[in-house]
Amino acid sequence: MDPITIARSYVEEMHAGAEASILGGSAALGRSTPTSDLDIAILYRAGGANYAETLRYRGWIVEAFIHTPESLAFWYEKERSIRCAVIGDICARGLLLTDNGAGKQWQDEARLYMRQGPMPLTDAERDLRRYDLSCSMDDLLGSGSPAETFATASDVFRQTAELLLLRHQKWLGNGKWVVRRLEQLPKDEAALGLLAWAASKDNDPQKLAGIARDVLDQNGGYAMEGFLRGAR
Repeated sequence: MDPITIARSYVEEMHAGAEASILGGSAALGRSTPTSDLDIAILYRAGGANYAETLRYRGWIVEAFIHTPESLAFWYEKERSIRCAVIGDICARGLLLTDNGAGKQWQDEARLYMRQGPMPLTDAERDLRRYDLSCSMDDLLGSGSPAETFATASDVFRQTAELLLLRHQKWLGNGKWVVRRLEQLPKDEAALGLLAWAASKDNDPQKLAGIARDVLDQNGGYAMEGFLRGAR
């Protein structure tokens, strides 16, 4: 059976009293793989429980996120503060599975929330990210160890991607979702460069460092000498 049918069957069997449910993640986007799970957000009336549960249903791993209107408001605010939307993305971009009347409003509100974007960086936060990326870039360029080069390049890629995304007021992501967030900037040269570098066979450190420099320049430049954390 296809993932949408499995997800709907799960909700109807395990959460028949829910107001609505949404299938998110790779399955909803048509990007599922043989190891994909089913990310399902399930909405109950006010006063219900809020929890997440991982289980296996008809051969699929299900990640169920059980919410009420109050818990959604709490998690939306939390995700906005850390600038990484998980439940917000599921609710906004997912497929409505079941709806007893609250589903459309729920999804409309989630889409508005996602369009508003994450909390903007403060100047101090941006400067600290510049410094962290500058340090990682120096480590990458000076590395003589293949293992250390690999580990440091991973840091530079992530830090560069995050600084770029936040400059555009875009949500952050973890793992494969870093790539998917970058794909939302189809006209940005740095984003295209990061995606091309990640897909390349050699993962040239010099090329990655060049992209990192460009992103640093867009955000105030390389930060090292004279950078102060705290107060003297």
